[in-house]
Amino acid sequence: MTDELLRPFRDKIRGRTPAPRTSEARPASTQDEVPADAVLIREVRLGLFPEASSLHPGFVPGIPRVRLTLDLGAHLRRRPVPIYPEGREALLDLCPRLLEHDCGAGDEIRLLLATDGTGSAGVPTAGPDGDERDGLHVAHLIEHVAIEMIVGVSGVPRCSGVTCAHRNRLDRFDIFLESVDPLAGRAAAVLATAVVRDLCLRRAGRLALHRRCRNLLAHLSCSGAVSVVAEDTAVNLGCGPEEALQVLEELVRLGYLTAAPSPYLFSSTAGVLFRRAAAELGDA
Repeated sequence: MTDELLRPFRDKIRGRTPAPRTSEARPASTQDEVPADAVLIREVRLGLFPEASSLHPGFVPGIPRVRLTLDLGAHLRRRPVPIYPEGREALLDLCPRLLEHDCGAGDEIRLLLATDGTGSAGVPTAGPDGDERDGLHVAHLIEHVAIEMIVGVSGVPRCSGVTCAHRNRLDRFDIFLESVDPLAGRAAAVLATAVVRDLCLRRAGRLALHRRCRNLLAHLSCSGAVSVVAEDTAVNLGCGPEEALQVLEELVRLGYLTAAPSPYLFSSTAGVLFRRAAAELGDA
């Protein structure tokens, strides 16, 4: 086992090195490379990841999984989690079943998203190892938003996930998520990261775009469509062609679609045909 071996968040206290005392010099760390207000996605991989099976009793053998590796900037690791009341309301409007999730961490998600003013008081102001710079709670929230999106996009009744910490790191996490549609699951995981980041940074106005991305993912995943143009997307989403083109471009960034210039595409004035990307499972 290497020093970077992942473990469930509830086991972190047994494996993480205690935070150094203030009088001790802190060595240079790669954590400083991440901008304070950023979420840096290090890697998104698709595979079976059998080594993660023991981390969650709900994982179903044979169902593909998404592994999202991310680093959280210092401002996103503050305690309590920096989501203001209006942001919580916007998130619950986008993901209304978050409060119903069966979570291995007990009531943490419910307390974090409580709308009666009690949430902040119920969420710990420090991580399991006593360090308030630990980004576990934000990473855990990203996991649950991704679960909600995967269920909504894929039309499956349930989905399991787990958030894992890297040993000796306060900012790096791996999130494992089941997804019967690996391509949609990968896009949903990245989209969930963007949603939580924007809410932490008080950018709730971007949730309208995120919602359209989620809705188009659901339409394409359920319909099985392999290609789409901006005009058809505008009809499906009930928006204008410019907004539809923006959503399609976002799905390209999410890795779900590829854009192919098609000057002789008579069904679209944009001259671009968007095709479903290929999903390749890794060897893991």
